[in-house]
Amino acid sequence: MARPVTLRACLTLVGAEALGLGAASIFFLVELVVADADDRVRAAVAGVLVLAGAVGLGLVTRGLWQRRRWARAPALVSNLLVLPVAFDLVRGGRWYVGGPLLLVALAVLVLLFAPATDAALED
Repeated sequence: MARPVTLRACLTLVGAEALGLGAASIFFLVELVVADADDRVRAAVAGVLVLAGAVGLGLVTRGLWQRRRWARAPALVSNLLVLPVAFDLVRGGRWYVGGPLLLVALAVLVLLFAPATDAALED
């Protein structure tokens, strides 16, 4: 059975989130190299946490690709956590970052519970 459009769109968006976190971890790696001694610990911790998030979302994307029902829960939780951060970014004047994050998180939440996605994850 082919993957429904809603599931493909959902796993594409979650995969894009994973790639975005991977890119952010590269930023922290560069910051680790060029930062002052006081900032290196912060950059290292942030880089490790962001990289762990990227790997986790990568595994969730793989789970959605394989139609594993368990992948819905971490995709749901991670995107629920994005909502208040994105909302605060919009309120704080960084709408160009918060707006797209808010739209992607809401789209993933809607797509996760679309009837076609639900049926595909039942198999």
